[in-house]
Amino acid sequence: MKKVLSFLSIACFIGFTSTVSAQSLPIPKKPTVKTPSISDVSTAQMQTLFDTPKTQEKVKDQLLNNPDIRDETIDFLKKNPETTKQVTDAIKKNPTSKKKVMDFILKNPELTKKAMDYIKNNPELLQKVMSLVGM
Repeated sequence: MKKVLSFLSIACFIGFTSTVSAQSLPIPKKPTVKTPSISDVSTAQMQTLFDTPKTQEKVKDQLLNNPDIRDETIDFLKKNPETTKQVTDAIKKNPTSKKKVMDFILKNPELTKKAMDYIKNNPELLQKVMSLVGM
């Protein structure tokens, strides 16, 4: 009788432990943290980031070295009645180098402000510039 009782106890214990271990326990998922991309950031947030001194320096570097942004900004300043004369004079002095024209623009605080305002208030250009400067 002791053998039967021992055998049943062992059988019940083994059955119980195999049932418990066979149950699937939920595995908690790691929370995913999504880093916002430039397309997730609103225009207002980009404009706020645009105003930081560090970003301003990066944008000025892009204005000097990125032909697409430089040419678009120079074209805007040429057509703007407030800046036409100064920009066309700079172009006449440097007809072959748009980089020198942009350098002239960036040395003039009034023209620099107009160029930066143009980028800041043009959502498509702002997004392009911000992605180039790593924001």
